[in-house]
Formats: sequence, C-alpha cells, structure tokens
Amino acid sequence: MTLKRVRRYALLIGIALWTVFVADYATPGPVDRLGKIKGTDFVQFYASGSLVLSGRADRLYDPGTYQAAIRSAVPDAREAVYMPIQSPQLIFLLTPLAALPYTAALAIWSIVIVGLYAATCAVLWSRCRSLHVYRREATACAAAFPGLYATVIHGQVSVLASLAIAIALIALERGRRLEAGLALGCLAFKPHWVIAAGVVFLFAREWKVLIGMGASALAQIGAALALAGPRVFSAYLATLQSIGSLGDLLEPRPGYALKSFLSVFVPNPQAAFALYLIAAAVVAVVAARTWRSTASFDVRASAVVLAIVLVNPHVFEYDLIVLMTVFFLVANAMAGGLPTGLAGARWTWVLAALFVAPVLTAVPPAFRLQFSATAMVAVLFRMWISGTERSEERSAEAFALRSTPVRG
Repeated sequence: MTLKRVRRYALLIGIALWTVFVADYATPGPVDRLGKIKGTDFVQFYASGSLVLSGRADRLYDPGTYQAAIRSAVPDAREAVYMPIQSPQLIFLLTPLAALPYTAALAIWSIVIVGLYAATCAVLWSRCRSLHVYRREATACAAAFPGLYATVIHGQVSVLASLAIAIALIALERGRRLEAGLALGCLAFKPHWVIAAGVVFLFAREWKVLIGMGASALAQIGAALALAGPRVFSAYLATLQSIGSLGDLLEPRPGYALKSFLSVFVPNPQAAFALYLIAAAVVAVVAARTWRSTASFDVRASAVVLAIVLVNPHVFEYDLIVLMTVFFLVANAMAGGLPTGLAGARWTWVLAALFVAPVLTAVPPAFRLQFSATAMVAVLFRMWISGTERSEERSAEAFALRSTPVRG
C-alpha cells in the first residue's frame, strides 16, 4: 500500500467520521440526533462534579444519589443507568466544568480532548524523525484515527492515559526509567490501567519504572484523599471491591482485549477468567522478552503498549486511543528502514484492521474482536519473533568477530 493511498484512505475515513459527528451533534441541547445523550460518558463526570459543587461530595458513591444527580443535571438521561465508579481525583479534576451548562461543559471538554491528543501526537512526532518527510500522511492518519473519534463521542478521559504513556516512552528511550514510572503512575485515575502497566513492567524486570509508578500512584491517591476526605475515599474503595459483582453493568457488551475475547469464545465464565489470566501472563512474558531484545526502540516500545492494552481487563473503543502511540512508532521504524517483522501486504491489512477497530462497536463481538484483540496479539508475537531473530543475528555477528583471527 503506497503512502499516497494511505493518505487518501485516511482522508476518506476522517471526512466520514467527523461529518457524522457534526451531523449528529448539530441539534440544540444535550441530546443528539439519534436521541442519545451527547458525550455519553461525560454525563457521569458532570453529575459527580455537580454533587461536589452542591456540597454533597460525601454522597458521590451512593447509587441512588448519583443517579438522581444525573437526572437532575441532564433530564434526558432519565432512562440511562450509570454506576458511580469514577476515581475521586478524576471527579475533582473535572468538577469546574459542572459549573457550566451541560452542553457548554461538554464542548470545552471535547476541545480539551483534542488538545491533549494533539499534544500526544506532538510528543511522538518530536522523536519519530523518520516520519518527518511524511508530514501530510501522518497528519491525515492522526486526524482520522477512530480512537480519537470514539473518545470525543463518549466524552471520555482515556486521552489522559495516551499522553501519560507517550511521555513515559520518551523517558524510557532516554534511559530515565524513574521518570517513566512517574508518568505511568498517573494512570492511577483508572486503576486497571496502572495495574496492567505494572504487570507488564514487572515481567520486564524494570524495577526503577515500578518504583516510579508506585510513588506517582501513591502521590495521586494521597492528593485524592486530601481533597475528598477519608469517608469519600473509603466509599470509592468499597465500590472498587464490588466491581466483580457489577460486571454486567460495567461491561454490558464485550470490550476489545483479551478478557473480552475469552469471555466471548469460552462459555464457562470461570474457565474464561482462568484462561484470561494465563493468556495475560503469556502476553506479558512475550512483551518483556521483546523489550529486552536487541530490536529497535520503536518495536520494543510498541510491544509494551500492545501488552498493556491486551492485559487490561476493561478496554473499550475509546481506550484504543492509546494505540496511536503504536502506529507512530511502527510507521517511524518502517520509514527509517528498521526491521519490524510487519512488512508485506498481509501485515499492512492487519494494521489497517487495528486502525479501524474503534468504530466497529455495532459489529458482532466474535467478528469485531478479530480486528482488535486478535490483531494486537498477532502484531505483538510477530514483533517478538522479529526481535528474537535480530538478537540471534547480532549474536552470530559478535561471535564471528571474536572468532576472526587477528593478523599481526
């Protein structure tokens, strides 16, 4: 697939998605043209913020009060069911927006999402120098990425995770492992994200990264505890402990990673969960070995990001925004002539499938997961094989040099 064709396809995808967005949101008020609440998930943050502003922060994790706050903030959300599971630090971060009318608050938050996404792309662009001759292609793909569209449509906060991961990777490339851990620890606003990252770096034996993550996460938790108070934070922890029993409410449809894949194809829930734990361990081992290989940084870092997403137990379409990091790194490696193991038409189509995965929500899960979980696993394992082959080649070259007699 030529780069010109890539740019054309990206432009077509981008025009189609954002035209739908504008047409859908061109109605006055908080309800879109299809009768859904604009910024489907943003309403949760808005309602929580309204409770804080009204002096009822101690009721943040009471389901009845929380649902009433949503109905009060956005009356048209009456038929929706939301559970109070957002972290206190995230709620307090977005509370100022609750002082505005809902549509104004959502508009501002949407602009913030796009701005943070642009910052993430800028961070990646600054180190992906081989891509600089393909500025138009990179810009078109970044603007058209369905992960951004899904994040904006839902009014979600996953863009914060994307930026944190991008900053962490830059720090890792510069050998600043503690700083990388500090950036990754910021993922504590979504506990399953920080746990997934911790699992991957634990298998990679990156102790400084883990120390940084722990320190950053504890600092964030401490700040949340100071802001919210012990009672609110205890209620949040109790909510987290009950997540297992709220599975159907939190994930009414299968997500996009390993846990969802196995829940779809393995009928028995206990067996599916056991297989998920085994598969997550295998993925973490493969990512760790790729990370410790002699492959290029682009390949090694991409493997780590893919593993974090795959291991994560709750991955939705908007969470796939973090994959833009992988697309930048893989494209940079290819543009620089570095081996990735992903050359050829077959791998081009696998990457293309992963690119469009965030907009396949309406597709049956058994088919949709082939575009996300299966594609990610395939890319990860191919990178591992490529990294292993590269390491063996370099070992053979080093052995040959040592074995060559020195002529005096």
